[in-house]
Amino acid sequence: MTTYTKASIGAKILVIDFETSGSSFKSYKDTFQQFQGISFGAVVADSQTFEPIETLYREIKFDDKYTWSAEAEGIHGLSREHLNLHGVSAEEAATDLAGMIFTHFHTGKVAFLGHNTNFDIEASKQLLEPFGVMPEVHHVVLDTSPLGFITIGEYKSDKVFEFFTGTNRGQHNALDDALICLETVRNVRAIVDSVLRAEK
Repeated sequence: MTTYTKASIGAKILVIDFETSGSSFKSYKDTFQQFQGISFGAVVADSQTFEPIETLYREIKFDDKYTWSAEAEGIHGLSREHLNLHGVSAEEAATDLAGMIFTHFHTGKVAFLGHNTNFDIEASKQLLEPFGVMPEVHHVVLDTSPLGFITIGEYKSDKVFEFFTGTNRGQHNALDDALICLETVRNVRAIVDSVLRAEK
């Protein structure tokens, strides 16, 4: 079994995507002082093949101490009423996510993958830190936003995901987006591998 060392990110990565009640243009930290992560999709994946191993999706009841944005609701389609009827408590959501992380990563560092990954890391901290279960983040952070800019000159998720997976998204679903993100890096790896094979 491959574990974390200074030379390896380990056998698995954590792909995560959060939808939120809004966002701030000041900073990610400022966003999560004002707004709440209201749903997440998490995928544990093989770090070499980028194939999914386990998935988790949770919607979280809205806490009125945070701000609600109608613009954000238009993106993810989750209303406060829906969340309060169908969402779980923050504690339950944190317990489920922490259980997934500890099952696959134990107490080691976790390499995160996402689109604007640092946003989702801050969302993870908002959910997990109050319960003392936020894992240590690996220094290698995998991100399809800069990957898209480097490879095709686009960094917005709609453009990057459409180019590499053919996906035209409507309203954003956190688990769908995490899986599309994973498919994106899997396809980029396949493209590079095919070019290298062709050159031999």
